[in-house]
Amino acid sequence: MRTRIRVTACLSGCLCLILLTLSVFLWLSPPHTKPVTFSALSTNTELTASLNSTAQPQFVVDTPQAAVDTPPSDVTLTTPPLPPVPYPLGSVGEACEVNTYPPITLITQETALSLKNSPFDSTGEWKLLKEAKCRTALDKHMNSINPYLWGKKEHTLERHHIIALVIVDNPLTFERIFTDPAGDFARLQETLARPECHPENDTQTNWNLIEPCHGDAIFNHALVSRFCNDHGVTHRPRPIWDGDRPTTREQDRSMWIESLEDTWVLEKCKGLYQQNLDLQLPVHTELRQQIQKLQISDENSFWVTRKTLDATLIDLAARLGDDAAGLTYPFFLNGDYDQPYSEEGYKYGLLAEWFTTVFEPADLFTKHPPSADRLRQLVTLFGKNIKVKGKLIRFNHEVLVQHLCTPPYYTPPSVDEDPTPEPPSCREIVYELRQETLSPAMLDAINTFEDVAVHLDVYE
Repeated sequence: MRTRIRVTACLSGCLCLILLTLSVFLWLSPPHTKPVTFSALSTNTELTASLNSTAQPQFVVDTPQAAVDTPPSDVTLTTPPLPPVPYPLGSVGEACEVNTYPPITLITQETALSLKNSPFDSTGEWKLLKEAKCRTALDKHMNSINPYLWGKKEHTLERHHIIALVIVDNPLTFERIFTDPAGDFARLQETLARPECHPENDTQTNWNLIEPCHGDAIFNHALVSRFCNDHGVTHRPRPIWDGDRPTTREQDRSMWIESLEDTWVLEKCKGLYQQNLDLQLPVHTELRQQIQKLQISDENSFWVTRKTLDATLIDLAARLGDDAAGLTYPFFLNGDYDQPYSEEGYKYGLLAEWFTTVFEPADLFTKHPPSADRLRQLVTLFGKNIKVKGKLIRFNHEVLVQHLCTPPYYTPPSVDEDPTPEPPSCREIVYELRQETLSPAMLDAINTFEDVAVHLDVYE
């Protein structure tokens, strides 16, 4: 019996020693945790893989060891950065650190605040816009943009791109329209109170009224109203990619920059309602009725019964001599024929004389393929000392050459979708024109056209 007790005690001691040794080993060994993939984002990795072909991105939850039971709402997500886009120093991309943002298609309302490299803070505000470097770069970038050309590629089919054709003394920019919205609205009211500034149904242009009748302020207010009250930011042109989604890192980053631009405009619009600057407010009912009476009755205009207040004001600004307003032309919002922008300032501006005596507006505004007839007519715009009623017109020759010589060109809907013959180059057309008997002025204009086309490498 005593022997059994001694054996049992010995075995119990050995077992305790083994358990103690095992406990010490486990206590001293480093813990091992398996990364947890974030399944909510796993279906969105296809784009990121195409943007960064070197590795398939993994979305890992950063879970501190001491906080394994952290509620999901406090979990921070980290996404690997995309290959950086080489943005120039001082650009929006560089100053606002756009390369650090996650792929834009991975941002949802739920993840916008939880992604560790999200550009938004816990309140949903842009982090970098609070930094002077980013704000300065964005101000510089946006202030110089013509609102009509915002988001447009250099060579497009849309007619309103032609507003870049003429160099004017007071060019239209975002800086111009947002410098003093309250003052511009006050000047608009002053203009409407002076009958000599808006003779009803008068299609004549009086450039001498530009200053006393505040033509520039009228145009400014119309554009502020469009972007702040008429969904102008929503309808701004945006790139369209195959599959309706970005497929390169540059495209993905550009969408973030577009979002920064949108925010910049919307911030400029803040406070306009508090200042009673919106013509749609009940307090301005009489003012709206007065503006509506200024619509010009033109039997040849498709827009006569569809003019918006903004378009009516833009037409008035053109009649009063604002050169930038005089370059506007009707266009539709992203192909939506139920929402036209119906201004027709071109009828009263610097080019109005050509549109009545030389060519139809569509001949210039539409990107038709190059032809001898077209160039013969429009090459005169490359001449020297072109004047209208004594006022010198300065054309942007580079924009005009690109408009005339670079595809894609407009194809009428009635034309078959079968491939059409490649149009002749501008070099071929210039050679054909030089076989004709031309005046010295025409030859000079052709030489200027040729020099610009060669410089831009679009001549061949």
